[in-house]
Amino acid sequence: MNKIVINFISTLNSWGESSFNTKLIGDIMALPKNTLPLQKALSQGDMASERPDKISIMSSEETATEINIKLGVFFTEIISGCSCGDDPGSLNGYCEMQLTIDRLDGNAEFKVTG
Repeated sequence: MNKIVINFISTLNSWGESSFNTKLIGDIMALPKNTLPLQKALSQGDMASERPDKISIMSSEETATEINIKLGVFFTEIISGCSCGDDPGSLNGYCEMQLTIDRLDGNAEFKVTG
């Protein structure tokens, strides 16, 4: 699978402003379907929703080269193939992700951490 390069240069430009968290969440929610690694966060389902349901920023810090943001990500886990009358079923899913944004070029990487 090819790695998807995500660029948050416009978000990076708002670092340190009161609007940063709102802008970041909006930019994450506007990413193309299946961009976030939600499949790696499954705990009970077979598939993850294409997009998160809600994102919260838990913490953020900067270094000389990057901005590190800890995210709480709520999504839907889909349970397929149970041959039930209401198949497929769904569950509420949650994971924590580390978002790292390179301060030089705005390229970003998401990693499931918990």
